[in-house]
Amino acid sequence: MSGAKRKRSSIPWGLIFNVFIVGLTIGLIVFFIFSKDGFIDLLNSGLQINVIWLIVGLVLYFLNIALDTYIIYLFVRRSTPSFTLWRALVVSMVGQFYCAVTPSASGGQPMQVLTMTRMGVKTSNATAALIQKFLVWQFTLTGYSVLAMTLRFGMFVENLDPAMWVLTVIGFMGQVGTIVVLLLASFNKNVTTKVIGGIFKLLGKIRILKNVDEKIKKLDESLTNFHNCNKDLNRDKKLVIKVYVVTFIQLTVLFLVPYCIAKSFGKEGVQMFDMLCAQSFVSMVSGLVPLPGGSGAAEYCFSAFFGTVFDEATIKSAILIWRCITYYLTIIISLPFAAVRKKKVAVEDAAAGAGASAAK
Repeated sequence: MSGAKRKRSSIPWGLIFNVFIVGLTIGLIVFFIFSKDGFIDLLNSGLQINVIWLIVGLVLYFLNIALDTYIIYLFVRRSTPSFTLWRALVVSMVGQFYCAVTPSASGGQPMQVLTMTRMGVKTSNATAALIQKFLVWQFTLTGYSVLAMTLRFGMFVENLDPAMWVLTVIGFMGQVGTIVVLLLASFNKNVTTKVIGGIFKLLGKIRILKNVDEKIKKLDESLTNFHNCNKDLNRDKKLVIKVYVVTFIQLTVLFLVPYCIAKSFGKEGVQMFDMLCAQSFVSMVSGLVPLPGGSGAAEYCFSAFFGTVFDEATIKSAILIWRCITYYLTIIISLPFAAVRKKKVAVEDAAAGAGASAAK
């Protein structure tokens, strides 16, 4: 009885968090549409929105997805020649969906590894490919931010308040820290084994983890395979150069979406490079917030960095359109891929279970 009571009285934190995120998202959309100087007021103001530029923004967004698919294809086909572009698209869409709906985009890579494993890619190869891809992304984004800060330092000094400066510095240091940790995990097997093995032993002492020695042995085998895959990938210099170039193009086309929105609002004086620099910092800083899609932080950062481009009458609408193109649309178009993947996994598991029963 006491156990049942404890179970019934437990707080469903996961459900509460999901309800909070959904409520926050809906609240932000309603705010940007119906509040003063929101989207409704913009439509009633008589401003002629250039739809062609919005279409260009959509094309750039889809080009970003195509380039992401191509990068996954380049990384994975090296170890798995049977890996096709269609499969790469499915993996990309699965990652897009789970990155969008999980805190700090934490669910994307694990689900992509699972998806590729179901496609016949070895787990070590899939993990190595995705970590290499993430490293390239982090390096390129950080390089973009350094370039922006170097060439447009005055613009940031004039337009950012102290709070945004603190967030910018923290965001930059966070990017650098992530790169250091991933490099260590990717290329120093001994240190990685000792760190994770120490964590396993600690969990074993406090009786959270069982069969610690067995798990450490499996960890050592997995890390050996993983590091061998990393070394093999890095021997292909042409591949490394190609994925850096493609990733730079991918970030550029994604960062150009706010520029297209500004042009659609008739902002003729905007500088494309300034918009690219500002968007690189929006992406970097908003990624700090451990909420799906950086909800709230992304909108605040956009307002801070683009406050001089869009006036009070257009900034809310610009934020709404930007989020619709780069975030809400992501969830909508990637959901069918995630659903199909989940359904296929369930069918395969059922078939495997039936096979196991027959074997027994």
